[in-house]
Amino acid sequence: MPRLVAASLLGVLLAAGCGAAMVPDPARLAALEPELGSLLLVGFRGTDIAGNADLDRLLCEARVGGTVLLSRNIVDADQLARLTGALAQRAAACTGRKLLVAADAEGGNVMRLAARAGWPETFSAQELGETNDFVLTELEARRIGTMLRAVGINWNLAPVVDVGYNPANPVIVGAARSFGANPQLVTEHARAFVQGLRAEGVLTALKHFPGHGSSFGDSHRGFTDVTATAAPELELVPYRALIEEGFADSVMTAHVFNRRLDDQRPATLSRATIGGLLRGELGFKGPVISDDLRMGAIEQHYGVGEAAVLALDAGVDVLLIVDDRLPDGRSAAQVALAAIRQAVAKGTLDPARVESAIERVRALRGRLP
Repeated sequence: MPRLVAASLLGVLLAAGCGAAMVPDPARLAALEPELGSLLLVGFRGTDIAGNADLDRLLCEARVGGTVLLSRNIVDADQLARLTGALAQRAAACTGRKLLVAADAEGGNVMRLAARAGWPETFSAQELGETNDFVLTELEARRIGTMLRAVGINWNLAPVVDVGYNPANPVIVGAARSFGANPQLVTEHARAFVQGLRAEGVLTALKHFPGHGSSFGDSHRGFTDVTATAAPELELVPYRALIEEGFADSVMTAHVFNRRLDDQRPATLSRATIGGLLRGELGFKGPVISDDLRMGAIEQHYGVGEAAVLALDAGVDVLLIVDDRLPDGRSAAQVALAAIRQAVAKGTLDPARVESAIERVRALRGRLP
């Protein structure tokens, strides 16, 4: 197998016109190729693994590092536990790795384990912030963590640490997803939320870096410019504190555009924002996960392949693709992987950057119970 995968990537390198001197050591290629899929966290369609050929290809051909669950995958607790168990078993058989199984379980409006499917109602971040009882926030997070763990979800893409100081913001403030407009209180509630989830053995993600609470637009829908509204003196407070205190299991990026940080690209694709601000100034050493690369702010301006390469190059480690099925029927995961291979072949993506991303994902996976 190592010789085959090395030969595969060598073929890509040579087809790209690279000279022999630029071809990486075959042993390096052999180690890199089978692990590329571990950088992908991908959503699929269906509620059962049986007979789901697309899902099996994700787990065993793309060898994805994780799956993200949405409402379309969930019927009730029993069904979901069977599904995640089957996913983990199949992934282990094909890759020998544990599978990261993620979901958005912020509480309130953004809660995949919803009341309609039999779970109890949960408090939103806004409700917890208004109550302003840190003990209650931790207890609520523990309750959510217990629910997640019972159905095999080990990574909660929460809490939201966006400081909600723009009352007209539609996607964070308008959806009751922010703990509030005071960055110190956002920090305290986020810390309590992380503590609660960790107590139940569930990984977390601080989001959406460097801040989505100021926008008048929604990056799900399209280009979202926060140049005139971003307030880093407020929005970076939770990240700075929680990173320093060790409460950042991972950090999720925002697709917002801020000309003051990068006049070319949105945060997810920006070296200045990820490599410079998050890694450099704030000193974050853990895994960075992109927001969904198929959201309007990215997909309307970049293909999924180009976005995957740019995000990795910027310093992102985990590429989130919420729906693997592209409009033309192709697999978004396979398109992303092909683009990554090609970029390595052309020398536009440093293999060392890919290797460091793989290592961060491996470390995150190593923290699974």
